[in-house]
Amino acid sequence: MAKLVVEISHAPFGHENAYAGLFAAMGWVSAGNEVVVVLRGAGVHVVRKGQIDPLKEISLPATERQVTDVIGEGGRIVADRSSLEARGIERDMMIDGIEVLDRDAIRRVLLEDGERVLTF
Repeated sequence: MAKLVVEISHAPFGHENAYAGLFAAMGWVSAGNEVVVVLRGAGVHVVRKGQIDPLKEISLPATERQVTDVIGEGGRIVADRSSLEARGIERDMMIDGIEVLDRDAIRRVLLEDGERVLTF
């Protein structure tokens, strides 16, 4: 089973990077591979519950649905603790199933958990 790490550092508004990263992760995991999505910097906004569904405006799904789909297929979504704290995002504001890791653990995921790393 091939392993992929998808790193997202852009918020799900203003750029399509977050959507593209989550699409790549979903394609990878739904093909029977292992995937870990790492959210750092502004990318941690992806984990917020209740975001507006942009499907009608820009033809992209809500990141909340993408995240739950990736987790539902067996993928992992991890968020950097200090990035969450800097943006005031607390556990009760987050989608269920998100793992919160410190910077050392995030570094280990990036260096050890994937055969490839895609950055968005």
